[in-house]
Amino acid sequence: MHETSRLKKWINPITWWSMLDMDRESLLQMMKCSLPPVVVIAISQTSAVANMTSTVGYLATITAVSSQCLLPRAKFLRIMFFNLLATCIAASLCCLASYTAVKARKQSRGSDSSGHGGLSDYNSDACVVSAIWLIVMIWVANGFRAWRPTELQDPMVAFSIFSVVTLTRSGTFEDVSEGLNFISRLLKTLLLGFAIATGISLLILPRTCRGHVFEDIRSYTEQTQAVLASLPEFLRSFPNGTSPAAPSSPDSDAEVADTQQTTLAALARDKLSAAINALNTLDAKIQGGLHYSKMEVACGKLAASDLEEISDLLRNLLRPLSGMVLLPDMLDNLVQTDSFRTHEPGNFQASMKQGGIDYVAGSLPTWLSEISNLITIGLQYFLVRLELVSRSQVCKQEHQLDILDQDGKLISLDPESINFVDEFERSLKHVSSSSRKQFLDEISLPHNAILHAEGSEGDSCVHESNLGIQQQYFIALYLFYLQDMVADATVALALFARRKVTDGTMARYRLIRPDKLSPWGWFSPSSDSRETATVIHDFPPPREEAQGIKVADPEHLVPSNVWERESGRFRSISALIGSDLSMFGLRVSVASFCVGILAYLHQTQEFFIRQRCIWAMIVIVIGMSPTSGQTMFGFVARIVATVFSVALSLIAWYIVDGRTAGVIIFLFLANMVGSYVYVKKPQYFGPSIIAVITLNVIIGYELQVRKLGRDRAESNGQPYYPIYIFGPYKLLAVIAGCVISFFWVIFPYPITAKSKVPRLVGENLFNLARVYSVMHATIELWIDRQHSRPEDPEDPAHLYAHMGAMMKKLTKEGLLSLHSLRMHGRFATYEPPLGGKFPVRIYSNMMSAIQQSLSLMSLMAYIGRTMPSATRQTENASGEAKDWTSGLAVAALESTDFQSHSTTSLFCHLGSAMVNAQPLPPFLSVSEPFPLARQLQRLEFKLLNINNAQDPAFIAFISLEVLRTTLNFELKKMLRNVRMLVGEVKLDV
Repeated sequence: MHETSRLKKWINPITWWSMLDMDRESLLQMMKCSLPPVVVIAISQTSAVANMTSTVGYLATITAVSSQCLLPRAKFLRIMFFNLLATCIAASLCCLASYTAVKARKQSRGSDSSGHGGLSDYNSDACVVSAIWLIVMIWVANGFRAWRPTELQDPMVAFSIFSVVTLTRSGTFEDVSEGLNFISRLLKTLLLGFAIATGISLLILPRTCRGHVFEDIRSYTEQTQAVLASLPEFLRSFPNGTSPAAPSSPDSDAEVADTQQTTLAALARDKLSAAINALNTLDAKIQGGLHYSKMEVACGKLAASDLEEISDLLRNLLRPLSGMVLLPDMLDNLVQTDSFRTHEPGNFQASMKQGGIDYVAGSLPTWLSEISNLITIGLQYFLVRLELVSRSQVCKQEHQLDILDQDGKLISLDPESINFVDEFERSLKHVSSSSRKQFLDEISLPHNAILHAEGSEGDSCVHESNLGIQQQYFIALYLFYLQDMVADATVALALFARRKVTDGTMARYRLIRPDKLSPWGWFSPSSDSRETATVIHDFPPPREEAQGIKVADPEHLVPSNVWERESGRFRSISALIGSDLSMFGLRVSVASFCVGILAYLHQTQEFFIRQRCIWAMIVIVIGMSPTSGQTMFGFVARIVATVFSVALSLIAWYIVDGRTAGVIIFLFLANMVGSYVYVKKPQYFGPSIIAVITLNVIIGYELQVRKLGRDRAESNGQPYYPIYIFGPYKLLAVIAGCVISFFWVIFPYPITAKSKVPRLVGENLFNLARVYSVMHATIELWIDRQHSRPEDPEDPAHLYAHMGAMMKKLTKEGLLSLHSLRMHGRFATYEPPLGGKFPVRIYSNMMSAIQQSLSLMSLMAYIGRTMPSATRQTENASGEAKDWTSGLAVAALESTDFQSHSTTSLFCHLGSAMVNAQPLPPFLSVSEPFPLARQLQRLEFKLLNINNAQDPAFIAFISLEVLRTTLNFELKKMLRNVRMLVGEVKLDV
């Protein structure tokens, strides 16, 4: 009975539907993805198409599949433009190559000796010329492919396939007309595949980049609510005031309870981390989608500029959320810092440390829950007004919250109300101010009493103890400030939605056109196009004068005449030829020529054509990757995928006994099965494309032979093989191509992912140095404004705008470089551990620290740009507020750590050590926590009084100090990991 129920469960379609994570949208996309090659094969059964394409018609399935008809419209059309351009350029160059090969044949044969045609008429000169063309064209094409893989991957594959198919035949052309006729048929064949893929992409279930952006925005708001809900859950997970990193009690019962509590806290922490990671992923998708949506022609209501403004507003929401989820790490750092301090009996810091964490974990969850409920309502209003969700998806009744307003009544918000935004903003301010006031009232009296009791001790002891006491409250104030930032960002989204409704934008549909359309703007920003070796060149070396001599670099003085300036171009040419991009193109060219040389030797030319060795060359140019990790992974995945596709082709053919109509129908179903990986697991794109292409080439060839007839099909010198032989032939070709491509990735020296990871880490560290420099300059500008006279007419708005633009650019570069680092780190795990295993854990820690540091500095720079200025509050400011702002400026000027830019220097040291694989200098260290706060304590004890928390600028300063301290901890992790990787210089004295 049990076995019967299990069998019923496994044959139940609902079970498989759930296991495969299927939905209606995925099924439709799989069906659309299966159409282009099936339509190509079906239309090739007509006499008109079959006569046009002749014996190369089945190759149209390659371009039909590789066109990726599932791409959004703007991205698809852009890549299709490059596909057509690359294919036409390849055809033009192949015409020239065929002409030169024919001329070489006639020159060597003599004007009075005519050949008889056919494959037996071998000519070495024509083959040599064709071989040179093949090597150069594959070299250059794959160099471009490595330069811009996002845009030029598919176009350069089409270019390479056209070149390989034509140039391995050009040595056999007797005259120019024969070559031109072959090139014309091949060009029409490939263009047929492109045309059908274009029609299906644009007319059947069309997808737009704007639609993807709207979907990501909806998911973004959902993940925002998940983050806001996860943070109070984490705080409630350790109500006894024990951080998850804190040691457990030695008592057995307490140890069991602590273990259970630690498990709950770890689960809540993982949930919080997963929520913010999903939010960061969505932010990256939105940024990528915006690049294409700007080039898209569509019918809609919101323009591309509106989408970009929404993206900026959502980024303002992400920054404080990224800072709030750092709370677990901050509490761990707090416990870790306190565990290294020595506590004397009766010291208040030891007794209050637990109480501070108790307060942070006890009182804040309630207030965070209240504010998150309000923010959820604001985000729903934003979605409804911009018609991103229907009104039926949002609760129609008024949102009544368990929060009291100023009059003691429950707050009730109606998104349909005209005055919703004003009421929403007023409610947010009331909840935020009341919670902060309650917090300050609760801690002010005991805090002042304790300071008065400790006053009899030495001043330095009091100052140090007071700073330790306040660290817990600093974190609470930090959370309050970020809570206000989240509220302000939500209000900004609601105001944007109201503005778009009131100005008539949402009233009607209109034609959305790109503002400007330039082919150069079609290249998206990509970290893959940038060589890691050039990271040092982002910091141009100074040309210092020493006794009248100007030095350009360690090997050259500055050019002093025309010859020296113009001859420098030769250095650029040699640098280009020796670059990593060029070397990858050369490797692909040599790897493909290992098979292609058979087409140019007298003894093997007929064997190459008859046994279809051309397919091994196509597999090489399609599947060869820049690093051995990618090739090792692709080596196994492509072989497995090809075995699967050969099995599918046999099933689709024999299940209907080879009847054409039935084969086409089952080919469509087989393509749906093969496209599942492409739709649901896009990270395995390469193997899935090889599998689908192999499947359609096998079926397409068999149906082509049936349509043309065996004699005509064998007129190109290739004998006919039935499907049970032709399928395994393709499998052997794929295996041969994978083996050869893997060999040429590791020979003569391996280009491994392991070798790229350290350099990418160094690139990220250098980028962090630039980000830190911009962030530091932003904060320094704010401090200078506090120290200057109120009547100073200089307006720093343009400086803040410039620094904001620089920070946005550097952050984008950092995220792209970090994505490339993670990709190569993942591929490094597939490489054989020759000489030892790859230090995966250390590099994972480095990636995490780099990500955290980038988020921290981005948030610090944003706070620095938006901090309220004391010059705008001078007339209403209290004396204590004026004292602490002026004291802050003095502390910054007198702080050696703040003025020395030691952190920027440390980032550069770490980056240089990783890029050059050199040991670190000795005695490198990270500054102490809360540097400016400590300096303020030394200047005057009362400057950091908690009573100053009524001033928004004071809370902003405290937030910066908390973030700076957290950054120091991340920097310590990076310093420790880099020391483990490259070592440290030992000075034996």
